[in-house]
Amino acid sequence: MANALETVQATFLALDGQYNLLLAACRTQADREALMDRYASAEDAYQQCVHQMLATDDATVSALCTQLSTINKQVSALTTEMGDMSKVLAVLDQALQLGQKVMACAA
Repeated sequence: MANALETVQATFLALDGQYNLLLAACRTQADREALMDRYASAEDAYQQCVHQMLATDDATVSALCTQLSTINKQVSALTTEMGDMSKVLAVLDQALQLGQKVMACAA
């Protein structure tokens, strides 16, 4: 079964490891602010997950974690899209939406 904490953590750590490069690639203040917002959201989701227990044998959580693991591969490769910040932000939005769905299962 998928480990929800590890999957949400992977999203944050993948972004965290590339954050400075991505921030430097932002051409506008709006892009920088959008990236910073997504970074903060990813960090918040990770911190929330740390403080909650998720049932990793739950089928819904497992399916969402599988989807999040897939998108995390794209998050890990964000620096390949640095020339198009809208693509970076779109991938982060997908990852964050899936992370929020995982967290909603804990509520």
